[in-house]
Amino acid sequence: MYSFKSLIKQLIGFFLLLILAAIPLVFHNTGDPLQSQQQIIFHPQQIVILIKDFIAGIFSLDAFYYKTGSNTRFFPADIVAYFKSSYFYLTSSGLIVITLSFLFGIWFWKTSVKYLNGTLSFLGMIPDFIFILLMQLLVNFIYKTTGIKTVKVASLSMDDPALFLPIVTLVLIPLIYLIRALNEHTHEVISEDYILTAIGKGLSKPRIYLFHVTTNVLPYLKADLKKITGIMISNLFVVEYLYNTRGVTTMLFQIQVKFGYQYNLVVLCLISIMLLYTSVFYTYKLFISIIERILRHA
Repeated sequence: MYSFKSLIKQLIGFFLLLILAAIPLVFHNTGDPLQSQQQIIFHPQQIVILIKDFIAGIFSLDAFYYKTGSNTRFFPADIVAYFKSSYFYLTSSGLIVITLSFLFGIWFWKTSVKYLNGTLSFLGMIPDFIFILLMQLLVNFIYKTTGIKTVKVASLSMDDPALFLPIVTLVLIPLIYLIRALNEHTHEVISEDYILTAIGKGLSKPRIYLFHVTTNVLPYLKADLKKITGIMISNLFVVEYLYNTRGVTTMLFQIQVKFGYQYNLVVLCLISIMLLYTSVFYTYKLFISIIERILRHA
């Protein structure tokens, strides 16, 4: 019964995705754009036509081809490298976020509340694109004044990617959120009677945090995983554009800007982003499960 409901939800989500991708093509301007007399016409029947053609194209394989100027390319052959790039950045930064949240959200929560939260809060107020530009300018300034090359400010190609700055950017926002959330939950757990009893029995602080505090805060971390993954996926759009990291969102936006809106390509890219979200989410979940297993056998 559960699998049937899940299937229905996925089918509904798929058709909503098809409708969303069609929306830019169902509105048309009439009249001279240089004059004030313009009218926007809505053609809802175009949605049905686009969806029908796309589904038919799946069986004929026409839906998997897209154009880059005079060239025609096969989407499944191209998406693998872009998907791997996005997955690498999200997974690397996400595992860093989870690890640092363990340290500063649970184990050193008092220190982070006292010293770290203020700094993180200040950085969190800076918009992503401003933060990226400031870091790129800083790297250029260091190079011009000292002649020392520190890190890449953007990827030149998939074979020569920028690593440090994109990962730092992806780590910042979710780390701020997760450390704050875990600080609050850790404070609540520390105040529980069973923790006070453990302290009264003379158990060492590392043992209390390892076997009692961490295991009772972990469920809150797992509950926030979907939100954390969503935050990182949304940040990925900005990161891949400004750092030129050539990920899934590059195909979604840059190809459309250069070669025009292609309905089938947008649908396939959105599906790829959904698969990316699922892959990254379960990678995070697996990482936390490994930590739980280690704690059980410690």
